[in-house]
Amino acid sequence: MNFVVMGIDRIGKNTFIENVLKTFDPDLKEIHLSKPPADVDPLMYTKAEYAEYFMELKKNNHLVYNRGHIDEFVYGPLYREQNTYWLKIYEQELWDVVLNTVFILLISENFNVMQDDGNSLDYSRRHEEQDLFLKHFQESPMKNKIIIRTIDRNGYRPIESIKDDFSRELMKIIEKNKSQTVNQ
Repeated sequence: MNFVVMGIDRIGKNTFIENVLKTFDPDLKEIHLSKPPADVDPLMYTKAEYAEYFMELKKNNHLVYNRGHIDEFVYGPLYREQNTYWLKIYEQELWDVVLNTVFILLISENFNVMQDDGNSLDYSRRHEEQDLFLKHFQESPMKNKIIIRTIDRNGYRPIESIKDDFSRELMKIIEKNKSQTVNQ
């Protein structure tokens, strides 16, 4: 099984990977996607990166991507004025080759507890970014999707509560996939 962990900056992706996913599967190999380097054509770079991303998810198990294709639906148009129509085509053509992958979106109820580390593209737009993440995540044809709230109104949630939520949602996916396999 593979995992793709997505969400706005400072939502807890690294913490989630280390303290939830790697306790679930210690053999996970982490791959961190990042923004295009300054000296290359961002569109060409991004298209190549996501073609490789889908192919790696198809042929491997035990991968965890820190960031995923939903990130590009958010950050490409917002910060690089980049059309992501090509990525919609990738999704429509490749959703069935990544049935071994669980796509996880981490969300916040309270943006005030988050601290700007200076590495965000525009920290003041985190609410807008999260709304776009939710929109594109829900519209995505990917089958195995989980939304986990890492920050509630009181602050960052305890890791054990997050683990419990993840385990419960993962079991639902596993059971659903088992029943679909039996019915085929």
